[in-house]
Amino acid sequence: MQQYFVDDDFSFKNFDLSKDDSFHIIKVMRKKIGDKIFIVFSDKKKYVSEIKYCKNNIVTVFPVEEVIIKTELESKIKIAIPPLKNDKIDYLIQKSTELGVDEIILYNSQRSVSKIKNDKIQKKISRYEKISKEAAEQSKRITIPKIIYYNSEVDLIEKNKNITYKLLAYENEAHNEKNRVLSKILNNDFKNKDFLVVFGCEGGFSKEEINLFINNDYKLIGLGNRILRAETAPLLFLSCIVYFLELN
Repeated sequence: MQQYFVDDDFSFKNFDLSKDDSFHIIKVMRKKIGDKIFIVFSDKKKYVSEIKYCKNNIVTVFPVEEVIIKTELESKIKIAIPPLKNDKIDYLIQKSTELGVDEIILYNSQRSVSKIKNDKIQKKISRYEKISKEAAEQSKRITIPKIIYYNSEVDLIEKNKNITYKLLAYENEAHNEKNRVLSKILNNDFKNKDFLVVFGCEGGFSKEEINLFINNDYKLIGLGNRILRAETAPLLFLSCIVYFLELN
């Protein structure tokens, strides 16, 4: 059953869906009056809802039955990464949303090749939010991850001082057998804790950047014995979290 989000709290009344969602329901999914879909409300309540009307290409639904199912991770995970070349960020946003990320932060780093121009930030963020929303609908989540942009690493650090686990995935830790930071975290109870994991761009981190994060209480972690692409590393980390929270 297809799922959509409504920017309103739940109540037993009719709700008009957005133009984009209405178009998808009518033209793509070919739904008709009387058909049912999932609706997630802004207060995180999820209901099987019946299509009641379709007027002027706007679909109106009425909630019928609440759906109680666990789809969110028990820890809040933020990942931070510089803009990447081509459509790599699109892919990363989609897949990390499916894996349960809570927030995706884009930030400018020293070695960033792809930078977001100031006059295009909001347009880019709106596009990324749409990708995240569609991935959340597909994976039947009740939360759409936030997409945040910071102009520098200093802003990133300043805005996230109170995170429980502040980590930096560093490629040079791949063969450091003494680094057990991530292993220790994963093998202890980290439910209901929050994470911020910082990843580098295609060119990695400079020594100055590493020192900046270390001096602000970030712990370096490795992600196995191989050097991963920038868009792969966050997905491996999230997969580890999913395994230890939901499958282990």
